[in-house]
Amino acid sequence: MEERNNFGLKTGRIEALSDGIFAIAMTILILSFETVLNQSGQIREEDLLEMLLGMWPDLLHYMESFIILGAFWYQHHRQFHYIRRVDRGLLVLNIGALMFIGLIPFSTVMVSDFGDSFVVAALFEINLLIAGIVYFFHWLYASRKGRLIDPSVDPCVIRFYSKRNFIIPAVSLCAIALSYFSPRVGLITYFAVPAILFFWERPNMADL
Repeated sequence: MEERNNFGLKTGRIEALSDGIFAIAMTILILSFETVLNQSGQIREEDLLEMLLGMWPDLLHYMESFIILGAFWYQHHRQFHYIRRVDRGLLVLNIGALMFIGLIPFSTVMVSDFGDSFVVAALFEINLLIAGIVYFFHWLYASRKGRLIDPSVDPCVIRFYSKRNFIIPAVSLCAIALSYFSPRVGLITYFAVPAILFFWERPNMADL
């Protein structure tokens, strides 16, 4: 049963707000395809094909950011499966994380337009790094000494998700280092995230 904290906020309200932010961010990623959106409709078929072929970097970054947002959403969902109460500290951390989640479409547009720039690639990667770190501390804060989670949660589960929540920050640090030498290579590093999440799963997943 959902519990209400001492200032009247239920966990469901935070989950609803978070789901809305994730949905909006994932939807407006399509705005990175500004080449298509700016067309008047009067274009030759040959030019249209050339334009579409030239859009592969935009498509790549769209897919990458959509997958990363999906990974963040999944991480958020799993955390709130165990979180039973909310306090002001958790609320602040959640809002802080959502602020950087909402910034991802902007940083995605930047790398779509200037993907060969180390500064722009680093902006995107730092965006994801900070969002990942905030979610890491979000879980650490909620789970420390059973502050806000279900008291029956196994300590092994707490440790598992503490480590798993550091995947995106770790990948981001690698991406920043690689982007110094090749921004495009650094950016595609994030495609490793879904593979890591898929293979690094806790045995006997019966907690959902």
